Amino acid sequence: MLHSIREVEAADQPILWDLLYEALWDPPTSPRRSKSVLSNPHIAAYVQDWGSNGTDLGFLALSHDGSVAGGILSRLLLPPLQGGAFYDVNTPQLGIAVFPTFQRQGLGTVLFTRYLAAAATRFPRVSLGVHPENHAAIRLYRRFGFYQFATGHGGYLNMVKDLEPLTEPGDPPNRGHR
Repeated sequence: MLHSIREVEAADQPILWDLLYEALWDPPTSPRRSKSVLSNPHIAAYVQDWGSNGTDLGFLALSHDGSVAGGILSRLLLPPLQGGAFYDVNTPQLGIAVFPTFQRQGLGTVLFTRYLAAAATRFPRVSLGVHPENHAAIRLYRRFGFYQFATGHGGYLNMVKDLEPLTEPGDPPNRGHR
């Protein structure tokens, strides 16, 4: 059972590696990749030295006992370590993971809702990459308005969501281009 959501802090670095590994989803028909993949600079770039670049944004879902149930993280990744779902220099890349014990309990929805509200005040859009066989994740992403903009390495779907800045009550909705 979920207890709370809180923003990721630099001191959370150890759990971020576990979340990153969990986010590197492998199909059930394939063996799980080795954790050594986290030492690849193109993978490590997503969480290494969290909080050091000024664009990091993330939230952790905590269970009733205080353990981390899942998390959602984004970072602006630029060449040469631009990440697998690079859209442009203003679009951070997002990763989300819920540990197996806590899956299928609505945590992905809770994390996305909290993240997108915060991200809309900072970024014009957010992108992500997803394995084409991860149908549950693809459904979740589409439900939140992500659409495919490219096919990446290994057939990954590169998806993006345009973010609408939050408006004050009574303000007209932003329907134009930025």
